[in-house]
Amino acid sequence: MKDYKLILVGLLILLLIVAIGIFTWLWQSNRKNTHPLPIAVSQNEQSATDNADSAPASVLRIQAENSMQVPLNDVIAKFEQRYPNVQLLVNYVAPSVLFTLPNMSHPQQNSSDFMVSIDIVIANSKISQTQLSRLQNILNVAQAERNASKINANGMTQETSQPNNIDPSINNDNNQARHLASFNYAIKGSSAVDGVILTENPMTSSFRNFLLSSSGQDVLKKHGYNDIDGYKNSVDELFNPASSHKRARGESSVKLTDALSNGQK
Repeated sequence: MKDYKLILVGLLILLLIVAIGIFTWLWQSNRKNTHPLPIAVSQNEQSATDNADSAPASVLRIQAENSMQVPLNDVIAKFEQRYPNVQLLVNYVAPSVLFTLPNMSHPQQNSSDFMVSIDIVIANSKISQTQLSRLQNILNVAQAERNASKINANGMTQETSQPNNIDPSINNDNNQARHLASFNYAIKGSSAVDGVILTENPMTSSFRNFLLSSSGQDVLKKHGYNDIDGYKNSVDELFNPASSHKRARGESSVKLTDALSNGQK
């Protein structure tokens, strides 16, 4: 009887050991399936993945006078709060080179979507017609070069073109350069200060409108600029044209509606 009990206990212990072994084997097999061998990712693939996660939806490229750096940085900080998916690349330069645009091969400015490397120019003074004509000529040449390259790509040219000798007035495929017109965004002293939109980048209009908004004007006022006659004055003049002659402090007659329309020409 005692031998029978010992044999029974031994069998139970053996079955328990076998069960533990089977359970351990199944558990290790499941761990291998849930943790497969790692797949090597190339550096380019990793970089592309990171860029896709962090890339902004839009890029706005601005060139401004270096004297505008402090107030414009404050405006940009407010603008980026409202448009978090827009990246602003600002190039601050001396007034003497404000209307000379960077080369398109610049690493931060490289873009095939627009004619030139800068979307909007912000001056700290009135933009003269001579300065505006200089920018217009740059756009005309860039447009002529693009038109010529399209024709070359289609096999419709007789010889290799020479971009440096292209007539800016050429309009080979009915694509014309943007007609430039400056817009007023603030008053400095007794005269307006201007900006000009160079490309069809939709964010240029958003940035210009933000400059003209109460948010943008409030920031500029903190840095010594005066309002360009905001929405309230425009509405007042609509119902009472004579009110524009009753303003105190010698305020400028620049209207918000004029500033908006000028930038769209």
